[in-house]
Amino acid sequence: MNSILAIVFGIMFGFILQRVGALEYKNILKTLRLIDMRIAKFMFLSIGVSALGLFPLRAMGLIRLQLIDFNLVGTLIGGLIFGVGFALSGYCPGTSIGAWAEGKKDAGFVILGGIFGVLGFTIVQGSIGGTLEKFNYGRMMLGDFFALNDLVLAAVYAIAIILIVYAVEKIEVNLKQKKSQGIDC
Repeated sequence: MNSILAIVFGIMFGFILQRVGALEYKNILKTLRLIDMRIAKFMFLSIGVSALGLFPLRAMGLIRLQLIDFNLVGTLIGGLIFGVGFALSGYCPGTSIGAWAEGKKDAGFVILGGIFGVLGFTIVQGSIGGTLEKFNYGRMMLGDFFALNDLVLAAVYAIAIILIVYAVEKIEVNLKQKKSQGIDC
């Protein structure tokens, strides 16, 4: 049943990604260049809605999150590699699969690059695993750094994300107004 739900939610998320324009390289590029923030706002709102759903369900004991070990250095290195790949290709793992399903050939190369990246890491993991192991903090979430229960944490996440989206929207409106008045930004 969990696999079926994962497939259904994955298809729904892919459909939403397509509708918001997140499978288009030009839209991703505009977001990365801070020209059009609709994809960033969509992603922030997705995280906020998810937090409002997941944390209360977790607090009530209706779901259990399966956490992985948090490794600070590994996360920083992985984030750097992901960020460079995202900036160069204009795709993240989810959008590359969606774009590939739409028939975009460049997305297929991104998927292959991801597969080879995982294979490469698997090969070198044994030799660098011991070095990275000292930075392993165990299974934890961002909320584990604070002494807050899940419901308060969901509210904090939601408020922070609403404020970020509101600020981004205000900045976009101000930039559009300046541009329409002929003021250089």
